[in-house]
Amino acid sequence: MAQRPLDLHKVNQIYDLFEGGAMISEIVTKVGTNRESVRKYLRQKYTPAQKRKIVKRNFKQLKGTSSPNWKGGKEITRVGYVRLWISKTERVMEHRLVMEQHLGRKLTKSEVVHHLNGDNADNRLENLRVTTFGEDIRLHNLERQSKAVS
Repeated sequence: MAQRPLDLHKVNQIYDLFEGGAMISEIVTKVGTNRESVRKYLRQKYTPAQKRKIVKRNFKQLKGTSSPNWKGGKEITRVGYVRLWISKTERVMEHRLVMEQHLGRKLTKSEVVHHLNGDNADNRLENLRVTTFGEDIRLHNLERQSKAVS
């Protein structure tokens, strides 16, 4: 059996609630109708792109520390380095920060922090060494050669 159409007041109430950010389940409760009726009227008035725009405008995504995905400001890069969020916009590699704090100064652009055991996530001070870029490449080549021989 077909559902009777809603009166104009209820239809306008559906539109107002939706544009105000209410979810369909909330609209169903407040208007006193069923889910399919609400969906039908929303489909009649809005294109899918318009609905996405309204939902996006009303949806407040949790960011930073309020996000359930927050991991204390640490992330692992594709090659295994630990990157820290210092502020909303600034990120720094943890091994560089550890070495800078140990030395009491900023590292220069020509200084590279080498991980002695080859584990990029192991940022203990005893596993880190400051080198130049050329020295770092030489150390990695020596490690590769020793693995190939054994």
